[in-house]
Amino acid sequence: MIVGTCFAHLSFAQGDHKPQTPQDWVLSKNYLASCLLFKNTEIRENIFSDPAIQALLVSRAERYAGAQECEDLACFLAAFKWSDAEMESLHEFMAKRFDSDKELQGLVQTALITSGAYGSATQSDPKAYFVKAIKQDMRYTNYVIDVYAGGAKPNYPRIDSISFDTSKKPYLGLLQDVRQDVLKDSPTPHQAAFMTILTAVRLLEVNERMDAAQLEPIMEGENSKALTAIKTTNFQDYPYSLLLVLGAGPSKYDQPISPGGMLRARMAARAYFDGQAPFIVLSGGRVHPYKTPYIEAIEMKRYLIENLLVPQEAIILDPHARHTTTNLRNTARIMFRYGFPQDQFAMVTSSKVHIDAVVGMADRCIKELGYVPYELGKRMSDVVLEFKPKVESMTIDPDEPLDP
Repeated sequence: MIVGTCFAHLSFAQGDHKPQTPQDWVLSKNYLASCLLFKNTEIRENIFSDPAIQALLVSRAERYAGAQECEDLACFLAAFKWSDAEMESLHEFMAKRFDSDKELQGLVQTALITSGAYGSATQSDPKAYFVKAIKQDMRYTNYVIDVYAGGAKPNYPRIDSISFDTSKKPYLGLLQDVRQDVLKDSPTPHQAAFMTILTAVRLLEVNERMDAAQLEPIMEGENSKALTAIKTTNFQDYPYSLLLVLGAGPSKYDQPISPGGMLRARMAARAYFDGQAPFIVLSGGRVHPYKTPYIEAIEMKRYLIENLLVPQEAIILDPHARHTTTNLRNTARIMFRYGFPQDQFAMVTSSKVHIDAVVGMADRCIKELGYVPYELGKRMSDVVLEFKPKVESMTIDPDEPLDP
């Protein structure tokens, strides 16, 4: 039986089981395959108690515990991360294990492949899908450790960089505290398989980078009224299923909403009251400027309700997107999960320059996401463009842990 709470991606509508803590949300959004194993005690213990893998895990645990003696950053990074040899051995072991483990096969078929979290797949090769997922999880937990322990540059250093000066000696004490915390959560040898993933989450937390979990569970919280309204909406009464408003991040640290954000919100309100679409999606996370305390989507929602009298049940938040590519991708995910019609265009609005960028954004999407999460339609004006969601949007972006 599947237990635990790693179900943020399960099916487009999501299942009854939801993550319960910020750690659960970060794990399930970033590393769903590993999270499913981590939360399923029976399958986990059966797999990682196998004598064929025990020696590797014991050695892994010893190296991690031995970081107590570390005196420099490189020592901690080597202890925290999977080695190339360990990853290769685990990949080979998991592939062999899959062939004989019926419970693991069932978990992959019913929970992993159906999520689309590691790309679209047919049911014909579930083992390859599973091994691909585990490889991705292991590689990108190492990536998080490099960035948020080692200070390596993320894709967007100006907004996503580490919070600490890694050259200062007290920083090594912080890493010791991270190590001790993870050891407390990994008391048995088979749990050594999850030391790296727990370290990655602890590092995101101490860097104040648990953004993937913010406002979750959003379907039961901020978006609950809209979700209820969707179920009774006759979308045939509207030219478009929804209106996505692209954000304009403030340039000042203490500024909740930018002038551009206000003006784009006004464009959206006009379209809503003109009957163009029954719902407005506000997409924008805690992004600009660096480590701002404000979530852009929340501030735009407040502006729409308080200043423009748009009803709350017409507003859907995406408080996670950090880029224009993920504004579109996250809205595509919302359209699948919330039950929007897939054969009807949605509309996206912003400034002329921003919509110009969206029109030519396919190459950027492929570079940053690995796929294009939308299908564009007509450009209705300088500031309005049609789009439909594509199923590829469900795929995790593993090198963006704040909004994967």
